[in-house]
Amino acid sequence: MHELSLVHSLLELIDEQAAEHGFSRVNLVKLSCGRISGVEPQALKFAFSNTIPGTLCAGARLELDILPLKIHCFDCDREIYSNNADPTTCPDCGGSRVMVCSGFEELQLVELDVD
Repeated sequence: MHELSLVHSLLELIDEQAAEHGFSRVNLVKLSCGRISGVEPQALKFAFSNTIPGTLCAGARLELDILPLKIHCFDCDREIYSNNADPTTCPDCGGSRVMVCSGFEELQLVELDVD
């Protein structure tokens, strides 16, 4: 379960930010991740809720925004947002000359609500 290692890395990042900015409690953690990043939202939430006791995030909520897949199709020369998990074809024209622009491997800490 790589979600557990993601949560450990996230908690390390939060500890670094707490040391730098002087907060002692986290109420909310907002993340965004790409649709085909390989992150399983339920597994991430489970790992988060089972890892945070005894940390600055104890009792914090986790919000996860799943970013749509954005591809550029060279066949129809358009950028298309898609909730489809297939980045190999254009959902509009069916063309196969596509490039993934976003929604792929991203996992980003977007916001912390802290005290």
